[in-house]
Amino acid sequence: MIAEAQFNRATLDCMTALRRQIKRTLGVTIRLGDPDAVESMIGLSRDCTSAEIRELGSRLADMVKPGTEDHGPSPLAQGAIASRQFQHREENIARLEAEAERGEAPSGSVRIYRGQVIRG
Repeated sequence: MIAEAQFNRATLDCMTALRRQIKRTLGVTIRLGDPDAVESMIGLSRDCTSAEIRELGSRLADMVKPGTEDHGPSPLAQGAIASRQFQHREENIARLEAEAERGEAPSGSVRIYRGQVIRG
């Protein structure tokens, strides 16, 4: 099963290309909606004689390998809005952590509006 944080446009493109090659070469149909689709494609690619399928399979395995992300999701391969939201989220987290380290308690009311911390 692929984690949501690992699923992006590059992963989907690789999965689609690998799925097409497996169907064309081996005649095996894999549905991308299946829960074990990624594992099936990686397993079939390892046993295949085609170098292109093996290369696509190893690339997909590298993309979905657990533990590859050490500091949260990456804004790469996302839209402009998602990238900005990611940037604001990181800034808010850093600011709140700095305030917690200094021992500052938020004064007044604190609310979240469209992903931004609003202090009133």
